[in-house]
Amino acid sequence: MVETNVGKGDLFNLNKLLAAVIVLLFLCIAFFSFLNHDGAVLKEGTLVIKAGETGLGSLSIADIRKLPAVEKKMTVHSGLGNTESDFTCTPLLAVLNSIDQDLTQKYKKIIAKGIDNYTSVIDMSEVLQPDNVYIAYADFGKPLKTKTGGEGSMKIIICNDEFGQRFTNWLVSLELQ
Repeated sequence: MVETNVGKGDLFNLNKLLAAVIVLLFLCIAFFSFLNHDGAVLKEGTLVIKAGETGLGSLSIADIRKLPAVEKKMTVHSGLGNTESDFTCTPLLAVLNSIDQDLTQKYKKIIAKGIDNYTSVIDMSEVLQPDNVYIAYADFGKPLKTKTGGEGSMKIIICNDEFGQRFTNWLVSLELQ
C-alpha cells in the first residue's frame, strides 16, 4: 500500500495553481486572437480584396456572376478518395481586373482566406496562367454551401493543384502582397 502525505492545504494550492494556468492560457489565446483579427467584418457571399490595410474593393457573388463564367469539370484527389466536380466559376484574373487592371503588375502573391481562417498562398504568376485559378460559386449548377450549410459561398480552385490542398473553401478575402 502506498501512503501519501498530501494534505488539504496542498490540494488547495494545487487547484489554485491549475486555475491560474487555465486563466493564463485563456488570456494568451484572447491576446493572440486580438493580434490576428484584422478588424474587417467578413461574411460569406462577399469577397473583400485588400492590400495590407488598404481596401481595394468588395464583390458579392452577384457581382462575380456578372463577370465571364466558365464550367470547370475536374477530379480532385485526396486521402478520402476522388471527388468529381463541375464548377461554375470566374477566372480570378477577371475578378482582379474588375477592381483594377494593374493589380497583377503591382503585386506578387495573393493570400486567400476562408471564413474558417484557412489560408492559402497563390503566386501571381499562377493567376496569369491561362485556365488555372478560378473563383467557383456553384457545383453541378447548385450554389456552393456556406460553412453553416446555407447557400451562397465561394471557393478558390487551382486547376494545376490536382490534390486541392490550396483550394480555399468559404472564401471571404484576398490579400494582395
